[in-house]
Amino acid sequence: MYDELIKRRGEHYYKSGLVKYCVKLGNYLYGKVIGSEEYKVKVNLKDLSGLCSCPYKYNCKHAYALILAYKNNDYIDGELIFKELKEKDKEEIIKILKDIVVKEFLWEQFLGEESLLKKAQDLIKIIPLERKNIYTFISFLRNVFINRASDEELLKLIELMIKNDIEKEECYFIVVEEIFKRDNIKTKEKLYKLYKKHPEKLWMVDEFIEIEGF
Repeated sequence: MYDELIKRRGEHYYKSGLVKYCVKLGNYLYGKVIGSEEYKVKVNLKDLSGLCSCPYKYNCKHAYALILAYKNNDYIDGELIFKELKEKDKEEIIKILKDIVVKEFLWEQFLGEESLLKKAQDLIKIIPLERKNIYTFISFLRNVFINRASDEELLKLIELMIKNDIEKEECYFIVVEEIFKRDNIKTKEKLYKLYKKHPEKLWMVDEFIEIEGF
């Protein structure tokens, strides 16, 4: 899971005191590790897989540094933190919560969860501003959207991309491939109708149809 180079670098980060903190709560470690910027890191203690806000994302040197902090008993027991919190009165807890919200700009937690389609739409809006934003959008599609979206949301996203004239073929391919993977006949029929209206954007639908015999 962690190759030797990652382990060496992670060990260097830990020994250099770059693990800002490591908190154990349940079967997970939560921490921040200083790199070119301050990264948020989460490690699953069941299999030691790591998730990080750095560009590497998975099983990186920052995650390994956090694991080393835990193995060296250099961590905080999250259960104790919440136990102490339970002993505080209501006003103290509200003040703590308010300070966290204000400092970390967590207002959206009180404004309702933003839908996947709204997040996708916001990313689409910034694509014309900088060319590199298309890759942020593609990463969102691969790592977030297709894993959580309903069949109907997949179709609506395709319509949204067509409406906004997204030219990158990979964007359409990711969503079309997911629809065929799910193998919902009604969804594929709706996709086929979209393809008939926009064959220049959804040309890959025809290839999936030939492969799968739909």
